[in-house]
Amino acid sequence: MVWLFTFLIIAFICALVVSFWALTAQASQNAKTLIRLKIADVEKQLQKNQENLYEIRKELDESGIAKAKAVAKMIQLNPALIGNLEEMQKIRDMLLVDEIHIVDRRGILIFGSVPEYFNYDMASDPQSASFLAAIRDPDFALAQDPLPKGINKEIFQYVGVARLDEPGIVQIGYRPEKLARALEIADIRNLAPGFRIGSSGNILILDQNVVIVSSADDRLLGLPSTTLLDAATAQAVKEQMEKEPEGYFTAAANGEKRLFGYKKSGAYYIVGQLPTQEMYLSRDSGTALLVIFNILLFGVIFFVIARLVQSIVINGIYRVNNSLEKITRGNLNEVVSVRTNKEFASLSNGINTTVNALKDAINEASSRIDTELAFAKAIQHSALPSTFPAFPDRKDFDIYAQMYTAKEVGGDFYDFFLVDSDHLAVVIADVSGKGIPASLFMMISKSIIKTYALSGLSVSDILYKSNIALCENNQEDMFVTAFMGILNTRTGVMRYVNAGHNPPLVRKDNGLYEWLPVKQEFVLAGLPNVRYTEQEITFGPRDTLFLYTDGVTEAMNRVEQLYSPKRLIRVLNQFPVSLGLERTIVGIKEDVDHFAEGTEQADDITMLMLRYDQNEEISHKENPGNPAKEDFI
Repeated sequence: MVWLFTFLIIAFICALVVSFWALTAQASQNAKTLIRLKIADVEKQLQKNQENLYEIRKELDESGIAKAKAVAKMIQLNPALIGNLEEMQKIRDMLLVDEIHIVDRRGILIFGSVPEYFNYDMASDPQSASFLAAIRDPDFALAQDPLPKGINKEIFQYVGVARLDEPGIVQIGYRPEKLARALEIADIRNLAPGFRIGSSGNILILDQNVVIVSSADDRLLGLPSTTLLDAATAQAVKEQMEKEPEGYFTAAANGEKRLFGYKKSGAYYIVGQLPTQEMYLSRDSGTALLVIFNILLFGVIFFVIARLVQSIVINGIYRVNNSLEKITRGNLNEVVSVRTNKEFASLSNGINTTVNALKDAINEASSRIDTELAFAKAIQHSALPSTFPAFPDRKDFDIYAQMYTAKEVGGDFYDFFLVDSDHLAVVIADVSGKGIPASLFMMISKSIIKTYALSGLSVSDILYKSNIALCENNQEDMFVTAFMGILNTRTGVMRYVNAGHNPPLVRKDNGLYEWLPVKQEFVLAGLPNVRYTEQEITFGPRDTLFLYTDGVTEAMNRVEQLYSPKRLIRVLNQFPVSLGLERTIVGIKEDVDHFAEGTEQADDITMLMLRYDQNEEISHKENPGNPAKEDFI
């Protein structure tokens, strides 16, 4: 046994040396990986900051132009606003802006919310002169870059559009606070302090001249990065960074040896540094454990060899492990059958029993879930109007709707109901997400919208109040796209609002379907206190409205092509005018299925059609206590 003991001692020493070398290499590799990941995080954050700035700027510009156009429209509808300072200041507060200015055809600021600016000549300054083109161009719209005001360096933005009542300019000004916060976050100087590498490593960001522009240590800002290294090392590093856009090097900085990693990203170099003492900390602390472990390991090996464990045991273990690997990969039909001795037979029986119990539990759970989902689907569908004709006694309109869910339960819904004898409300909506969470949010949304509608509010107020209610306790950050309209069945006038939903289609005078003009308002449950703008359309006899969700236009076939709005309107216009509402909806669903070529439905498909028949012989009187027609038209 002496030779065996000697062999194990030599093997122990060799294993210790190899393990120490491997730990050293692994520690170095782990440190490089950690630095690389941190650099990637910084690079992503840098890109994300720029993207956020662009999106926020775009959002502010679009919102500002919309508000300026709203003021121009108000002045067109009520010219008396010019000269009424109190009303102008109310409009300013309603639109959540800081300034409103009205300019005449001469380029002179004649009125607004700030009397001190009256009689100002827009041509007197390049900043204001850039809006003068609006006097000649009725389609002019300009959102200037946010700039610091000269008086207090506060960031301020002006937006201007052409007046609608006569040549001139409508201009608004506001503080883009959201953009200001984004600019502060995106400031390159504030980026590096937010990242650490390990416990004592950090990030530096250098410009193209390797000058430090961002660091957790403010004392380093503006200094050349070469000041951290000795002259010879600094020159070599600079040459390496010029040749290679990404790499690593080890150097002494401020008397401490560090591992540096760098990557060129756009106009900057992102540098990560980690002290080698921390880098090898795990290796050093693990060396003692490695010695103890190796001693125990070789002791066990010596004991195993001394006991001459037969290979049949090892083979049995391999066979069991192979079966277990198949089971862990999902093959629950695998049977462990190792019967070389009583122990392996018992182990095989135990594993097989456990797997069978697991299969039974999975089948039971699957069956229970299927039952619960079917029950949930039944509840959901029972909440939607499903009896047609829905209003058999009414000859002045006809309506039909259908929903085809992608899963057992879905997030789409539709609704229609009489607010009073002369007003019909129609709603179609799509909740973000799918499955049970979307269906629960759908039930809540449907109930809230209908409750406010039956209280006699206008469409815009219904969605305004519904949005506030849905934003409360919306911890899952779900949202709803919706279209709602209220039709006066006597006059054919429908007031409607589109809250981020797909634009509907309308067919007038038995002609072709066309897109209904809609303003894309903000979705419900996204932001509280969002105001919605109503639009109006007048239906004539036999005019038809077609509503749908994105499950129709975004249905995909086997080559991942979309069904598309273009195909939808083309197929609708191929149907004869005499085709009923139900057959039209069924026809569209059949065409979607034909287009999909058997591809599994990925999203809910919901459609609703309303035809206005305007029967002059039927007269409906308003019931006492119900909303008057003025609430809707």
